[in-house]
Amino acid sequence: MKRRIRTGIDIGSSKTTIIVGELYDSGKNIRVLGQTIIPSNGIKKGEIIDGELFSRTLRLGKERLEDKLGVVIKKATIGVSGSDIKSSTTEIEYKLSDEEIEVTEDHCDQIFEISKEKVVKDDEQVIAKEIYNYRVDDSGIMKNPVGKVGNKLKVNVHLIRIPKLKVKKIVETLNKAKIEVDSIIYNGEASSKATLKKIDKVNGVALVDIGYGLTEITIFKNNRLISTNVIPIGGMHYVNDLKYVLELNSEVVKDLLLEVKNKGIDEKITVSYLEKGESLNKTFDVKYLREIMDARTDEILEYISKSIEASGYKEYLKNGVVLAGGVVGDYGILEKLKALLDYDIRIGTTIKIDGMTTTLKNPACITGMGVLLTALEDEYSDLQKTNIEEKKEEEVKEKEEPVNKVEKKEVVNKKAGTKSPSKFKKWLGNFI
Repeated sequence: MKRRIRTGIDIGSSKTTIIVGELYDSGKNIRVLGQTIIPSNGIKKGEIIDGELFSRTLRLGKERLEDKLGVVIKKATIGVSGSDIKSSTTEIEYKLSDEEIEVTEDHCDQIFEISKEKVVKDDEQVIAKEIYNYRVDDSGIMKNPVGKVGNKLKVNVHLIRIPKLKVKKIVETLNKAKIEVDSIIYNGEASSKATLKKIDKVNGVALVDIGYGLTEITIFKNNRLISTNVIPIGGMHYVNDLKYVLELNSEVVKDLLLEVKNKGIDEKITVSYLEKGESLNKTFDVKYLREIMDARTDEILEYISKSIEASGYKEYLKNGVVLAGGVVGDYGILEKLKALLDYDIRIGTTIKIDGMTTTLKNPACITGMGVLLTALEDEYSDLQKTNIEEKKEEEVKEKEEPVNKVEKKEVVNKKAGTKSPSKFKKWLGNFI
């Protein structure tokens, strides 16, 4: 039997995570087969600066993981971010007819096309959309207008889009690493699949992912992604600040930051390093170092606060703020954000899946796990399409070749056990 294996790749500013998972037991279960984390050589703030360098690094990581798992990675779902990602919500009014008619699926599809014409530029590509707050004529808001009667349809459409050139560069770079791009997903949407529960998205929540080069603020309400903002600031700025103020190189500063975590406020830290072949030492007060770091933390949190306020949904976040990313446990971010915002604020945890390692349970890997879940969701949908096609073939065969009652009963039972694609969310909910 064919193994249903998928791969998710989270391209971060400092590291790239490749995770391989499998759909098994007729689509009832999923598991992680393995992962590798490689440096994001050639990447800066989520952008591919040196495609040749990154493709070489990615190919080496891919081949290492293939050897470890005994599988061949041919294609992958890719998680992306960057300050060039744009987000907008538009109210669309669509005249159905001069007379009242029944709303169809085609009308709803047309709404998306109209919103694209209004918002999306020729050099942009949509990677996520939400269509919600349907109203037929002067009716109240409804979840699904299909079957209702009227001559005018109003909706809100939220689109997330990225430059087509960025997509082209991603595809070309991964192809050089012998990986076909199966699909592209916005990191904030991917992260939500791995750490948010449905009740969070329904009640209203801001998912804040503070990475090495970027901070993403993604807001959900009524189980919809309704606001997105990417800020070009993150963990790397702590390193840059200390490099500049202390006149040290990046590697020394990174070691220094690790030491600060385990030191009391009244202690000192001495670092040793080489400069022009000469061995040098510098000693710093931990209090002084933390003052520098606190200034950067305050700035990041101010950006987050302003972004939530600018979204227009500040008063609708009943389930507060969930933090993700590689630096959320450092620099007093959690405590300071709790003091700044009057919300329930917590660090996100990754949903539990068979085969997960301790590494993958870290908040830094939430996005990577979300990208993998997206890939497995696509695999599940493909499985259901295959089942539907097989059912049709069986039905045709039944008509052409009469079967006895026992055989008919077996066929009916087989059909009854087949899931429909629309039940994926319920299926995924078993793992959350």
